[in-house]
Amino acid sequence: MVKYLINNKLIKLLVIITVLINCDSNTNSTITASQKSEKKVMIDTLNIIKEQKVIHPKGNQILDNSEKLYNLKWENGYILNAINISQCDNSKTDEGVYEFEKKIDSITFTKDSFTITFKAVENCCSEFLCEAEIINNDTLNIIYNAYGSHCYCNCLFDMSFKFSYNNRLNDINVERTNIKSIILNNNLNSKIKFENIVKAK
Repeated sequence: MVKYLINNKLIKLLVIITVLINCDSNTNSTITASQKSEKKVMIDTLNIIKEQKVIHPKGNQILDNSEKLYNLKWENGYILNAINISQCDNSKTDEGVYEFEKKIDSITFTKDSFTITFKAVENCCSEFLCEAEIINNDTLNIIYNAYGSHCYCNCLFDMSFKFSYNNRLNDINVERTNIKSIILNNNLNSKIKFENIVKAK
C-alpha cells in the first residue's frame, strides 16, 4: 500500500513537472515570436525613415504650402503668385547701404493683381524663402527669410512680390480683406499706405 502511494505521488509529480516544462516552452516560444515581430516592426520603420528624402530649399522660393499663405488666400483673398529677387548688388555693400534698408520703391496695380517692389539689405550670399500675411486686420506683412551660406559682407537686394486676387471667395460669400498698409518683415518702421506709388526714375 505504501509502495502504491509513493508511486502515485511520483506519477503526480512527474505530470506536474511535465506541465510546467510545456508551459515554460510555450512562453519562450511566445516571447520569441513577439520579439521577432518587434524586430520586424523596428526594421520596417527604419527602412521607411531611410527611404524618406528630406528636400532642402534651393534658391529663392515662395513657401507655397505655408500656413500664412493658406490663410492669406482663403481668409483674406490674396495669392502670392511670383517673386523676383535681384542678384546681390556688389556696387552697394556695407558702408552706406543701410539707408536703403526696407524701402518700398513702388506699388503698382492692374485689374487682376498688384506688385510691390522694395529694397532689403541682407548677407551677400543669402537666398530667400518668401511668404506674406495679414496682421492687425488690415496690414500686409511681406516676409522674406534669408538662408544659405554666410559671407563676410552685406549688400542690397531689389525684390518684388506680385499678388493676385482669390475671386473664389465670392462663391462662398466671403469678403476680401481691405488692405490699408504694408510693412516688410514685421518692421513697423517700413510701414506705408497701400496705394499706388510710382518708382522714381
